[in-house]
Amino acid sequence: MKIYTKRGDQGETSLLGGKRARKSDSRVEAYGTVDEVVALIAFARASVNSRKSGELLLKVEKELFKLAAELACPEPEKVLKDRISEEDIRWLEDRIDELMGEVEFRRDFIIPGPYRSSASLHMARTVARRAERVAVRLSEEENVRPEVLKYLNRLSDFLYALALYEEKEEVVKKSVEEIKKMVSQEAGVESLNLESALKIIKKAEEKALEIKKPMCVAVVDAGGHLLAFHRMDGALLASVELAVNKAFTAAVLKMETSKLSELAKPGGELFGIESAFGGRIVIFGGGIPLFKGGKLIGAVGVSGGTVDEDVAVAKAGITAI
Repeated sequence: MKIYTKRGDQGETSLLGGKRARKSDSRVEAYGTVDEVVALIAFARASVNSRKSGELLLKVEKELFKLAAELACPEPEKVLKDRISEEDIRWLEDRIDELMGEVEFRRDFIIPGPYRSSASLHMARTVARRAERVAVRLSEEENVRPEVLKYLNRLSDFLYALALYEEKEEVVKKSVEEIKKMVSQEAGVESLNLESALKIIKKAEEKALEIKKPMCVAVVDAGGHLLAFHRMDGALLASVELAVNKAFTAAVLKMETSKLSELAKPGGELFGIESAFGGRIVIFGGGIPLFKGGKLIGAVGVSGGTVDEDVAVAKAGITAI
């Protein structure tokens, strides 16, 4: 099947509705630029890391087909049934607000990159801006609905927000890789045993009884694997998972969980780390790593009281060894 028709050899093309126009026409330039945006969004969709980003971009691609069709049609109200609506614009605005709530907002100019995922989104963003400018120019010559211009304006903001979101995901991905590397390096290193873990739990329980707070206490080995767990009578059910994850976090990051809160803030070295390992990373106090001869041998995690109480019980526990 031939895909060329030769009807455009003289510099003309067909618009939706059958009308012919020069390829240099403002309308052709407008929908052609939107087509560029669609192609770049497709490239970005193949480059992003998160499933969420991919799904959002796919929806936008589909909406841009509607928008391009309208720009390619001199009388869209007579030809097209489905056109960009205020609801589509609100959807973009909601997604922008949602994404910006998860990233650090930058008020200065940004340098695109250094990741392929975010750089591809910035490429799409700049062409989306150009598409908006071309559409505005067309609106000065012919009738273009305000919804088309508004959607293109929001689109570039959406792509900017998604680029920042993908940069955060890249940082998390890199952090996870580093953590996995650290954990793998612990293979074969001396680790806590069950006997030591039970001693830690006993000491921790004594402190919890002293302050009259029922606690959950977890002890893991150097790889973050659970060695022993104890839930005191009356301890909150929610504290079970928290105690285990605090111990896990302290082991894989080799630091007290109380030190993570600052590092995990927007702009911090480990911003976004709490989403790593399926959400197991805990960024508040109660997890303490244990070292012997400078080598990590395990960690303890405590939950059930205030942060200060959890830390106090955990520190009491490690005095056992």
